[in-house]
Amino acid sequence: MNLLRIAAVALLLPGCAARSYTAYLIEPAPAISPTLVDEEGTQLRPFAFGSTTAMKVRWNDGNVITEVEIPMLETGQRIVIEHTAGATDVETIPATRLVPPPPTVADTSLDEAYRERGLKVAADAPEVSISRGRTEMQQALASGNYQLALEWAELVLMRYPSHPETLRAKGSILLLLGERDKAIEVYESVEEIESDPAVRRKLEELQSQESL
Repeated sequence: MNLLRIAAVALLLPGCAARSYTAYLIEPAPAISPTLVDEEGTQLRPFAFGSTTAMKVRWNDGNVITEVEIPMLETGQRIVIEHTAGATDVETIPATRLVPPPPTVADTSLDEAYRERGLKVAADAPEVSISRGRTEMQQALASGNYQLALEWAELVLMRYPSHPETLRAKGSILLLLGERDKAIEVYESVEEIESDPAVRRKLEELQSQESL
C-alpha cells in the first residue's frame, strides 16, 4: 500500500512542477509582463518602514495626460504600467478641457533661455510646449475666444510661472475680458520680473484711470 502511494506521488510531481502556483488560483493563468520575466538581480529597499515617499509617474501623448502617485513600500516592489487604447472598468478622474502639449526639440532652447534668467520652474507641474502653447493662444485670440486663450496661457504658466511673455499675454487677455484690476496685478508682477516699455505705458494708463 505504501509503495502504491509513493508511486502515485511520484507521478504527480512532474505535473505540479510544470505549472506555476498562480495557475491553481486563476484559470486561465494570467499573462506575465516580459519586464518581470527578464528582470534580474536583487531588488533595492531604500525606504524605512512607514515611509510616505511616493513616485510620481506621468504619461502625456498630446491627447491625454495621466498622472499617478505610487507609494513606495518598505518591502520593495516592482511596478509595470501598461497603456492601452481600450476602455477599462477602472474609474478615472474627468479630463480637463486642455491637455498640455508635450515639449518638442524646438522647446529646448526656450526652456534653457528661461532657466538661464534664473526664473522658477514648477517641477511638479506637467511639462508643456511653450511654442505650441503660444501658437494655440494666438489662434484663440484671433478667433475672439478670449477664455480659451486665457486657458492656454495658464497652461504654460503652470510649468513656467514667471514666463514674461506669457504673463504679459495673460494681462492683456484679462483686460479683454473686462478684468481690469486683475490685469493690473499681472502687469505689475511681470514688470518686477522683466520691464517692457509698452506694458509700463499701459500700466501707467490703467493706474491713472483707477485714481480718477
